[in-house]
Amino acid sequence: MTGPKALELSTDLLVMGAQSEWTDYADRFVQRTPAQPDFWFGNRTIFKALPTDDTEAEAQIALAQKDNPDAPFSVLFWDVPDVDLAPFSSVFEAHGYELETGVTLVGGEAVRPGLPAGISFREIVRDADWQAVIALQLAGMIGDGIDPNAAQSYIAKSFARRRTLSEVGRGGWFGLFEGDMLVADMGLVWSPDLVRYQSVETRESHRRRGLCAVLLGEVSAFAAKRFPNARQVIVAEEGTTAARLYERAGFVPVERVVSASKTPK
Repeated sequence: MTGPKALELSTDLLVMGAQSEWTDYADRFVQRTPAQPDFWFGNRTIFKALPTDDTEAEAQIALAQKDNPDAPFSVLFWDVPDVDLAPFSSVFEAHGYELETGVTLVGGEAVRPGLPAGISFREIVRDADWQAVIALQLAGMIGDGIDPNAAQSYIAKSFARRRTLSEVGRGGWFGLFEGDMLVADMGLVWSPDLVRYQSVETRESHRRRGLCAVLLGEVSAFAAKRFPNARQVIVAEEGTTAARLYERAGFVPVERVVSASKTPK
């Protein structure tokens, strides 16, 4: 199959690996993840072109819902970087969808602030460290307002996949520790040409201390040493604190991808 053109979407293929099934139609890609049917961005329709009018926008909504008829949510992406769906926002909003723009940033080795006193960095390998990562990621999702049952299901399935990727050498997970306590973590999935970051989380008690920038610098140095010629790719919601942090670390915005999602309230 010829994959999506947008860097965000093409590196999603790298992240999901064999877990997702991708079907290539003339007008769209359909992604399904049987092991995670409740994963919003693992079960979606990616259109190859924008709608040209309100009627076509309605048709894309109907087609996306047909592609995943049993899902309690509906997610559409467009494999058309740097576009504006504002002319059709009223159509999507009328159907209960929210539009979001993700910015893809690319860099080499990020700025490396250095480890603060009392903080250590290591790759996540031990069972106890994996459990600490799962607990921290789960707390972050619940703190963001995600239903605890949905969050727990997503985290359990996602980290089973992520740990497997780490153990077979296709990625890694990393943490900052204060003594034995995990205070921040994030992951990588890689190929010789691309390195994709994912799921940065900081313990609530340790936020606003610059630890995310520290972790990013340490992980980026690890990636640059292992794959010196690879592009390092990060995706963040446009206009967020995270996106600004990545830019300060030396990552450069290269494209924006628009999505529409309708999820249970």
